[in-house]
Amino acid sequence: MTDELKPAPLGFTDEEWRTFRREGLIHREGVLSPEQVDAMRDAAQECFDEQSYNRAHTNKVENVIRAHPAFQSLIDLETHIGYAYDIFGDQTRLSQNDLFVRPPGSVVNHWHFDGPRAVPYRVFSPVLPLKLRIGYWLTDLPHDNMGNLVYLPGSQRADYETEHTGIGDVAGQKVLTCGKGSMTVFGANLWHRIQPNHSDVTRINVFLSYTPTWVNGYYFQDENDFTGLTREQRILLRPYGKSQEDFSRPPAQDQPLYLGGLARETPEPVEAHKVRRHTRYEQKLQYLDD
Repeated sequence: MTDELKPAPLGFTDEEWRTFRREGLIHREGVLSPEQVDAMRDAAQECFDEQSYNRAHTNKVENVIRAHPAFQSLIDLETHIGYAYDIFGDQTRLSQNDLFVRPPGSVVNHWHFDGPRAVPYRVFSPVLPLKLRIGYWLTDLPHDNMGNLVYLPGSQRADYETEHTGIGDVAGQKVLTCGKGSMTVFGANLWHRIQPNHSDVTRINVFLSYTPTWVNGYYFQDENDFTGLTREQRILLRPYGKSQEDFSRPPAQDQPLYLGGLARETPEPVEAHKVRRHTRYEQKLQYLDD
């Protein structure tokens, strides 16, 4: 593992950011190579060969980056990590990562947004999401009712007050059809659900969630569970045990995460990890908002 700082990978283009702010979701085809898709599908099969598999239900492998080394590269894959870094900057954390397998006929899920329901994330952060979801699709979903993601564009906005329940259609919804190897980026505040799978294809995908370090995560990671972690991967895992202070104020050696956060001048010299660093949203993307 090297301690040399790397430039931050690219994130949102101007047009992607405008779409993300307007609709709550962006989608890109052909992000993963066929070889990457095949490797992850093979790894997914190995994961489910090692556990009970119920064809009547959605099957999930939690913390899949630890479950199989083929998924470890997803921690900071350059095709998506820049999107999270744009928003959360040098305090980006991978807080959740799960593999989903939805066989034909498996149960569906209801309309929901991610995170707390009683007092949602957007109460505290009405503009930026406090959780960014990255989805990689490992099977082709060319038409409806294949376990597709359904979402309600614009429902992530702070002024959207309508509540939704059940599994029925909602006016204005969009159904995501996509090819294997494609990627979806959306914020936790977006209302969404999953269609039933009436096809003869088992839907396979991975969802990753990124948050600020100080938002409660799903796992306390141990870097000893992994081999060959890069500096950036180790930092993104935030293997701080249960030290709440480290999640709030990461250790000096973990700051900055990448080159790219604009450092604010200080009236007198201070330690590098105490310098206020602007995110790329603050530097640029906020000026594209409607």
